[in-house]
Amino acid sequence: MARNGARSFLDLAVKVCRLSHIAGFQNGLRTILGAADADALYAVWTPFCSVLEGIVSLDDHFNRRDATLPDPVGGEDAPFG
Repeated sequence: MARNGARSFLDLAVKVCRLSHIAGFQNGLRTILGAADADALYAVWTPFCSVLEGIVSLDDHFNRRDATLPDPVGGEDAPFG
């Protein structure tokens, strides 16, 4: 069965969000991208990470198959479309 990439995306997104909390991250972005572009990216990134981290904090088995929910038709990793 083909994987759709959703699990990999979520695993990576959580890790990258955690890295973005390291001291100096925002200043590093500003050095690499320039102030305007870094600030624009950070303005989108911060709410994205807040939502994702909120979801993770409420889910005791984040990004894992939940035994209480039935599998969707075709399985959870079935390609969309």
